[in-house]
Amino acid sequence: MTRWHDLESALDRCAAEGHGVTFWWRDDDAGRSMPALDQLLSLAARFGAPIGLAVIPTTLDDLALTRIMSEPLATPLLHGLAHHNNAQSGEKKSEFPASRSLELMRDDVRYGFHLLRAAFGGRALPVLVPPWNRLATALIPALPTIGIAGLSRYLARDAAMAAPMLRQVNCHVDLIDWQSTRGFIGEEAALRLVLANLDARRSGVADPGEPIGLLSHHQNHDDACWSFLEAFLACLARHKASRIIAPAELFPEACRAA
Repeated sequence: MTRWHDLESALDRCAAEGHGVTFWWRDDDAGRSMPALDQLLSLAARFGAPIGLAVIPTTLDDLALTRIMSEPLATPLLHGLAHHNNAQSGEKKSEFPASRSLELMRDDVRYGFHLLRAAFGGRALPVLVPPWNRLATALIPALPTIGIAGLSRYLARDAAMAAPMLRQVNCHVDLIDWQSTRGFIGEEAALRLVLANLDARRSGVADPGEPIGLLSHHQNHDDACWSFLEAFLACLARHKASRIIAPAELFPEACRAA
């Protein structure tokens, strides 16, 4: 059974080998003010953990905007336009499916970032986090032409640049069991995912230059999920081999564009 001491031991091995382990943290579906959003941002502040907050522009309310702006560790990223499923029958859920017009998809991304920038100013990075972590392949090379300089999806990237002038940094440890309970996947399952990604980087199976991405969804967290997140951040904060990287450092092109 995978336990916390297994993670500590893995980080100890990395330290003994003379290299650190980098992580980053992305939370999806932000927009509406709710106690869970406040709890999320308070947790980030408590541990000094930078967080990329994937915001749905059309759902953003004034209270959520004020709360996000009050937390300097939070960096708004673009979570589509409305998180609306535009997929046709037989396609997986996506706001930007292959069956949709490229022109319409570009317009939605452009308008979404216009709304995000109007709300957050330069705090918002031109990084697209497509809802359901999916988008049409044809849209990817078009993103830089409308000012998007970064892309973040789920699972290990196949290249650091998804297209010319479009940096890609993904997430790898999703805390939510979307296929069944839509709640926390459980402590053991989450730790197994972290350790598997650590091993993949140490062995060279995965890109060692891509930080391990923790993916949370504050609206779906139960008490067990919050407890895990707190323990995980505490573990990384006290271990000399680990570091949580801010989105501005991960997406330098997007930061310059902002």
